Parts: sequence; structure tokens; C-alpha cells
Amino acid sequence: MSCAASTDMSCRRILRLLIPLALIFLFLYLSTTKLPDPPLRECVRDGKPCVQEESEVIPKPEENQVGDLSSLQGDDTYLQVVESSLKNCKGKNFQIGKMLQSFHSCVTEDQEILLEHYLEAWRELIKFMDSMGTVFTFISSETKTKINILENYRNGENGRSYRTIRSMMKYELENHVVNFKELPSNRVPSGCRTLLRMHRALKWLEVFLYNVGTSPGQDKTSEMCAEAYHKTLSHYHSWFIRQVAEVAFLALPPLEEMYKVVCVRTHEEARVVLLTTVEAIVKVYNITQELYTVNHMLDLP
Repeated sequence: MSCAASTDMSCRRILRLLIPLALIFLFLYLSTTKLPDPPLRECVRDGKPCVQEESEVIPKPEENQVGDLSSLQGDDTYLQVVESSLKNCKGKNFQIGKMLQSFHSCVTEDQEILLEHYLEAWRELIKFMDSMGTVFTFISSETKTKINILENYRNGENGRSYRTIRSMMKYELENHVVNFKELPSNRVPSGCRTLLRMHRALKWLEVFLYNVGTSPGQDKTSEMCAEAYHKTLSHYHSWFIRQVAEVAFLALPPLEEMYKVVCVRTHEEARVVLLTTVEAIVKVYNITQELYTVNHMLDLP
């Protein structure tokens, strides 16, 4: 074989590797910065998270295939999951028990969402995404930027107005901080706009965790993540973006690795830990969704 032929084959091999990677990075970039943000409506059917549009009704899962979140509700289960998770995940960077505690602490008795604990929960969620590999790296990086924006508002001269999501919305609406038109490139996004992007990303991750928790252990994580994407964001994306997403999901680790990330060994353990976590996320999501709905801010550009 000549040197020229050998070089040509090497180039082709490199291109075959670079093209899928380029598609993954393009998808991750677009999904966090450029894609339209859909006005999703949250619903909970029999304690299970779902997304339902007027023209589409997602069928209820078979009872013998999924667990009922309502059977996991209660402080006893929550405390047991937190205790076992902190014990089993000791020494690891991501500890799902800490994430669960943060989401649980978000909600006050008056059904307010404390912004401080909301951001703490997202910091733990970022650790989870980072543990899943390169496919989530760009998303977690973009989320860190959004957390910094909100922290700057919390620590600024009007920080008292950013104690809860409700108080943030009230302050920004009354003081015309919220921009209902296209955001100028030289302007820092409002707290409401910034949190809305995180809120929408939370729906995708919530459904993904639910899929993993209710999986009988035979499905692939890539398929479960793709299903979550199809139920949440894919309806609003172009054909090209949907195809790029399918490629990106292939980089997710297998289910066994996912169990290791959340410090469980069996599907039954995963079901209890993940669905208890999802229950806490759903509660935070529902309250936040209602606040954006009543303030007519679901479509902030």
C-alpha cells in the first residue's frame, strides 16, 4: 500500500469520528442557547409526570411496567432514601441524597420556592449531568452560567427581592426588568428569563429520571433519554435538530453505569431512589410552572 493511500484511509477514519462528535456538540450548543423555548404544560397523572397538549394525549403506561409514585410519597420514604443515598454515595462527588434534600427544601409551607435552595438543587443536578459523560457537558456548562446570573441578582442591591421565585417575578415585572421582546446582545438576561430556561431543562431531566426509575432494567439509557426528549422538546425542533439529538443520545452510558451513579445495585433500589427524587422535582416544577403561567411569561424570548 502506498503512503498516499495509507494517508487517505487515515483521513477517512478521522472524518468518520469527527462528524458524529461535531453533530453532538452542535446539538448541545443549540439546545442550550438557540432553540425555541416551548410553552409546556405540566400535568401529573396518577402521581406520574407527563406532558400533555390539547392535540395530543400521551397514553398512560401499563401498570405492570411502572411503579406508582403515590406509593412512594411521605416523609418516611423521603428520609429513608436520603439516609441510604448519603451512606451508599459517601465519598462520591455526586450524591443523589443531597440533590433530593435540596429539591425538598425548595418548597416552603406556603408553597413558595426558595431561590437559594433551587440553585443548590441545580448545582447537584449539574454534578449528575457531568457524571453521565460528555453528552451533558455543554448543557451543564450553560447551566452554570445561568446559576451565576441568578446568584448575581441574589447578591445585588435588590437581593431581598430574589428570595423566592414569586418575589423575583413580582419585582422584575413591577420594575420592568423583564424583556418581553428579543433580548439585546449587550443586556444581561432578567432573572425570570434565566430561570425559565432552567425550568424547561428540568422537565426533560425529570422525565428522563422517571424513565430510568420505571424501566424494568432492559431498556437502554439512550432510548429512555430520547423518549424524554420526544415527550418534551422534540415537537418544537426542526427535523435536523431531532436527528442530531438522536446521535447525541447514543453517547450515554449503559443502565448499569447509571445505577452506579445513583449508588444503587438493583432496579428495585433504583425505582425507590429515582421516583422519590422525581416526586420532589415534580412538586417544584408544578409550582414554578403555575407562577410563569399566571404571569404570562411562559414564552419569554
